[in-house]
Amino acid sequence: MSKKVIWLDRDLVKNPLYLGVCKNEKAFTREMKRLNIKKNNRPAFILNRADATVHYFEKENKVSAIVCLDESSKKCRTKAEIMGLITHEAVHVWQEIKSHIREQLPSPEFEAYSIQMIAQRIYEAYNG
Repeated sequence: MSKKVIWLDRDLVKNPLYLGVCKNEKAFTREMKRLNIKKNNRPAFILNRADATVHYFEKENKVSAIVCLDESSKKCRTKAEIMGLITHEAVHVWQEIKSHIREQLPSPEFEAYSIQMIAQRIYEAYNG
């Protein structure tokens, strides 16, 4: 019999995507190699002059999302700007989750809590 409280996952719905955060191009390249993404199929770390990008990969029916936000942005952007970029990418992740679970009309609260949770986790990983 356990003498400790067993804390459970707080997610309302199990995220069908594996979600990662990448803070520099070197780590992104290393992860592409680990995922066995061939060089000619690898996307750029950050796409088309964007300040942040989310990439999706599917392998063996598992979908991964990697949010890329260069940590050097901390030097030239305010915390509010970085949180805006993270929130923007979190919405894209949420859109992919909705598509993956075939949810067309989530309730406004479910959508807001989902985006909040995704953004918060990305922010924590980016600043951790």
